[in-house]
Amino acid sequence: MRVVLFFFGLFFYQLILAQGVAENSRILEWADYYFMNESYDLALSHYLSLGEELPLKSRRNYSKVYAQKGNLKKAAEILRPLVDSDSAEVKDYYYFASYLTDNKKLREEYRRKAIRLPIEEDWKQMNRSLDSTYTLIPLTLNTEGPEFGGHLMDQEGKKWLVYTQLQSKKYTQGLGRKIDSKHSIFNLYRAQWDAESFSVKAPESFPLGVNSVFQDGPSSWDPKEQILYLTRSADAIKKQKTIQLDIYAWSERNPKMVRPLPINREGYASLHPAVSTKDRRLYFASDRPGGFGGMDLYYVDILSGSDYGPVVNLGPDINTADDEVFPSVNQGKYLFFSRKSKNGRLSPKLALNRVDVRWHVMTLPDPFGSDQDDFSFSLGEQLDYGFLSSNRENGKGDDDLYVFKFSPDVEGLEDEYTFNPIDTLIVSQEGVLKNDEALMLSQDPLTAVFAKEAVLVKNVSHGTLKFNSNGSFLYKNAAPLQVKDSFSYSIDSKYGKSQAIKVILQRSEVGLDELSDTLKKTFLPIYYDYNKSNLLIDYKDRVEAVVSALRKEPEMIVEVSSFSDCRGNEDFNLKLSEQRNQTIINYVRERIDNPDRIFGKGYGENTVKGNTTKDYLVIGGSFRLRENAMSNQKLFDDLGYAPEIQKTKEEIYRVIVDQAATYSEAENVSQTLKAQGFNVWIKKCNCCALTEEEHLLNRRTDFKIIRY
Repeated sequence: MRVVLFFFGLFFYQLILAQGVAENSRILEWADYYFMNESYDLALSHYLSLGEELPLKSRRNYSKVYAQKGNLKKAAEILRPLVDSDSAEVKDYYYFASYLTDNKKLREEYRRKAIRLPIEEDWKQMNRSLDSTYTLIPLTLNTEGPEFGGHLMDQEGKKWLVYTQLQSKKYTQGLGRKIDSKHSIFNLYRAQWDAESFSVKAPESFPLGVNSVFQDGPSSWDPKEQILYLTRSADAIKKQKTIQLDIYAWSERNPKMVRPLPINREGYASLHPAVSTKDRRLYFASDRPGGFGGMDLYYVDILSGSDYGPVVNLGPDINTADDEVFPSVNQGKYLFFSRKSKNGRLSPKLALNRVDVRWHVMTLPDPFGSDQDDFSFSLGEQLDYGFLSSNRENGKGDDDLYVFKFSPDVEGLEDEYTFNPIDTLIVSQEGVLKNDEALMLSQDPLTAVFAKEAVLVKNVSHGTLKFNSNGSFLYKNAAPLQVKDSFSYSIDSKYGKSQAIKVILQRSEVGLDELSDTLKKTFLPIYYDYNKSNLLIDYKDRVEAVVSALRKEPEMIVEVSSFSDCRGNEDFNLKLSEQRNQTIINYVRERIDNPDRIFGKGYGENTVKGNTTKDYLVIGGSFRLRENAMSNQKLFDDLGYAPEIQKTKEEIYRVIVDQAATYSEAENVSQTLKAQGFNVWIKKCNCCALTEEEHLLNRRTDFKIIRY
């Protein structure tokens, strides 16, 4: 007795445990869905309800909810178990560090720990030329000498293209002694910019004050503070008569003064400034010590006036032992720069900010990358056009300035999701836009920089759909016998809409090989003796086994389908199969929780392969080629019959002109056609030719496991 009670208790415990795991999984799905759609209060209530059962990795989003509410202390408390576990990812350390606002030492400790670890990669880049999408247009201001570093600047009520060009002799006339430099000496120039025609006019150099007799440029414009940041030679000349390049700031409020920035470091270059207007940062290149080798990229926060935050290296995802130069930032999270390759050429890159100073770096393909130097890539704030500097072939001289219209392709990828007919399908972080963005990104890295939203085009047919612009959705099936549903959407953006993209919703199904040996035996087909009708007496043990299985597996969903053989009246067979099917369903539903977990339909004889409605067939001809059978079919169709073509096991195409319930009816049709010159004959239907064993196999109930 004790043994029986022990096993009963063990079974009951496992049942409760399975129910708890499934319920928690659903709660977590809802929590993530609400989080993604910024319903933070609802997300929080679901995360809270899980208590200690919350999976470690779910603490990432859970902590972000508190961060969104401004409670960073609570966010750190929630995330701490994850960052202290083996399940932590690099980004978790950065999130955790960002929450530790009152513990600078600990914050830096986690950031140092994270910077040494590789960040997870989830994108792949294809080698694809973008020449068909973008066209580089050389500017008319290009000369035989170098022009590069183009960017826009609003000044004197006009929009100017500011760029760097070889220094004019008028700036060197008063220079009394020779100065050595590793590079050519340049000054800043400007030209009036016409965004409609992509043209420039009246190019001119900046006056002395901005320009000097030494190096000036390239530069970057801060429209908020109306400050021009520029690369410029340091005032002091070294004993070796060489000059150092530093970053300076110039403002219209004090046009005769160009002040050096406090971030400059004596003995090391600081150059190529780039203002990020969104997050108020100044990016630049420098060979100062503590980097990864050569020229590295750094940033400082622009605080107020002439005050700047500490210098921060952009880390190992960006910086290498080679030179990284000419940064440009868009929207605070997309960094363009160029890296010197092994052959000494500069190639353009796009880095997508992942978290903190961690990035995913992609190479810009043709036409932006060539076998020559390509650098100073930038996109306008409105994402309508961009600039590139290059010394590629077919240019006017050395480095030339090019402009291009930003015209990316918008396209998507068909998706498929699996649903069960009982529960709502919840799709959040794996929404329809995820694959689309990955596809576009792999083909054109620049598609990362603009916003996209999903727009429903065609709704589902067998249920209800709540579709969100971020690609997440909810789907509830209302017709459990329908194994497929679908909807279509398009991707909308500033650059137009994609073609309609189809989403397939496939009902789940568990293969027989996925079941335990016990369940395999439980859900084998039931075969009926001819004309047996008392199902709950003759097959009660089998139906009881189904009840037991559904009780043991509270998440299991089962479809029941019943069939008859082809003998007898078609309507009678259909009703018989429906009666058998519903009897099983009703019996099981009365004995399990959540009775909707079992459903189904009777199909009669309609699904019997090769079955025909009547017992006698009038055959009009047999052909080896389907085309010949179709020609024969048309002859009888013209006479008002409804002929069908049937393919036999021997690969013969047979034309069935008519069907009859009795031989005499078939004979009347045959005589009529023979009188008109047709060679027809009578044959018994396929059903009549089947053996009793074959009839038995058609007379059955099948069980299909939808979820397990």
